[in-house]
Amino acid sequence: MSENQNNQQGGQQGGQGADLASELRELGQQIEQSVRAALDTERAKTIRNDLASGLGEIGKQVQAAVKALQTNPRVQDLADRGQKVVSQAQENPAMKDFQDTLAKGVAQLNERLAAFVARVESGQSGQSGVGSSTQQVPVEDESQPPTSDPTPPTTGDTARL
Repeated sequence: MSENQNNQQGGQQGGQGADLASELRELGQQIEQSVRAALDTERAKTIRNDLASGLGEIGKQVQAAVKALQTNPRVQDLADRGQKVVSQAQENPAMKDFQDTLAKGVAQLNERLAAFVARVESGQSGQSGVGSSTQQVPVEDESQPPTSDPTPPTTGDTARL
């Protein structure tokens, strides 16, 4: 008798699930229709038109401001001064030395990065060059059982969140 009751309850729950799904589907359709109807109202069209004209006006004002800045003699003078400072800095021996040092450093970084990429692609774990060494860091594999290590951890137990 309990099997009969379970079957009846299961049938009722299945029916309720189907009813809930159809109600949610209908709710989604009604929300979609409401949004579409709201977008098609005169008020929404007016707002869209006002927004488009406002953005157009802002664009015109920005263009006018840029033209005014380009024709302003103070702005032109400032731009000329900036170009002079840049050219003087480029002629300065200290700046040239800085650029050369920076270029050498970037070239060395590129060489080391290329060596690292080549080592990773080849699957080697050897040394990349003179004076550089690799560090072997053990990584725990969570699929394997933990090994019994007689030395206690130096930082204490770590709690997983």
